[in-house]
Amino acid sequence: MAQLTAITLTDAASTPVNRAFNPAKRDGDVYRWDYRGSGIVAAYDQLTISTRLPSKAAKATKVTMRLTCPSMEQTSASTATGIQPAPTVAYTSVGEITLVLPERSNLQDRKNLLAMLRDLIDESLTTAVVENYDAPYF
Repeated sequence: MAQLTAITLTDAASTPVNRAFNPAKRDGDVYRWDYRGSGIVAAYDQLTISTRLPSKAAKATKVTMRLTCPSMEQTSASTATGIQPAPTVAYTSVGEITLVLPERSNLQDRKNLLAMLRDLIDESLTTAVVENYDAPYF
């Protein structure tokens, strides 16, 4: 079993920034990492990974990876007292990948699935759908 360490993900800023997500919490089979670059707890980007082992009913391991990236409201000190309001989250962008790995799958099956998912995320079609809201069509 691998030890929990920081996970570094690179953003898509004009000058890309490596974001180090540090281990933060374990809750049962869900492990969480936080990127604390904002300094505001509500604004921490969070990565969670969970692994649910097969049961008698579901004969597959389920791996779920979830990345949440909150965006904060823009506030100003425009109150009567001149005190700037506390920071609040305006919205949160969420990405989730769920893998269902049947008990009968072999190592090569799992390697192929992971490799093809990496390629899918890097596809120009996926980029157009996510960045520009383009619909894939024939």
